[in-house]
Amino acid sequence: MDAESRELLNRWESLRSGGGLARARLVTRNLWMLGLALFLVVLIGIYYRFPPVTLAVVSVVMGWTIAECNALKSRLAQWPTIAGYIDWDRVRGDLDGE
Repeated sequence: MDAESRELLNRWESLRSGGGLARARLVTRNLWMLGLALFLVVLIGIYYRFPPVTLAVVSVVMGWTIAECNALKSRLAQWPTIAGYIDWDRVRGDLDGE
């Protein structure tokens, strides 16, 4: 089995066993808090008239953070449906076989 397939199957197994879901929820929460902190930096920067380039850079990072958080939330919401279509016996067999 190639490395990419093995990595994907290990990731699925981690999500199924619960450890991966807990980590994904933690990352989502951390990204949300980082996005909030960056938003506050932008507000403070506007109030104290930070240079526009600084505000633009912080805003871009804030936007990326929020987008990643939302993407991870949607993947977490879709996981129960996706997990129902995966042949877990085959996944386990492939991981044990190599």
